[in-house]
Amino acid sequence: MRTAAVIILTLFVASGWAQPLELPAQLPAQLDAEVHSVVDEMTEIGKSTGLALVHQYDEIVREPQQELEAALDQVESRRQESPECVAAEDEQIASIVDAAHEDLHSCGIVAAQTSAEIATDVSAATQQLVYGGYNVASTYNKCQSYKNSVLKKSCMTKFYVQATFYLVSARSSIKTIKKSTSESIPAVFVDGNACTHSASSQAVLALQEVSSHIDACVSRRR
Repeated sequence: MRTAAVIILTLFVASGWAQPLELPAQLPAQLDAEVHSVVDEMTEIGKSTGLALVHQYDEIVREPQQELEAALDQVESRRQESPECVAAEDEQIASIVDAAHEDLHSCGIVAAQTSAEIATDVSAATQQLVYGGYNVASTYNKCQSYKNSVLKKSCMTKFYVQATFYLVSARSSIKTIKKSTSESIPAVFVDGNACTHSASSQAVLALQEVSSHIDACVSRRR
């Protein structure tokens, strides 16, 4: 079940969201601030998305597993009291635990795959916007390098079109990504959480039934 966390964490560490954008040179002050604002906002979205998915992993996977282990420990604690009665239920206990682990694994894999898809999409969008900002700055540097005033003026015209398109497109992308993650991340949690907790609850109830059988066995032996 640790596969889910490994997938998510690897994606976010590899994406390098914590690294600041290093523009090749100083843009005009207002544009420089706007480009950095876009990159900083997208970086924060990426980091918060990663933290949210990892937090969900704990609730979706760890909590149900802990519930199952607690119920199993309770049954196993009876073995010292009456090893014969518990041994008589060993096959049933193993069947319950195996079925629960299979269900938990299936639920966790679905949640992990969906989370990885979200992580990949946000990571790709982040890198696209970061490199887009870098390209805007590179174009500006190229324009500034021209000594010919006509070439420089023509280049700057292209630069302002590129910069305007980048900022409009980036803001639209950020809005879309925010909406997507605000809907998709909770959806993963709702589906995955219901799936794993249902599996653990069924197993806990089945183990409680086993405990009642052990109680009856112990009573008969007295």
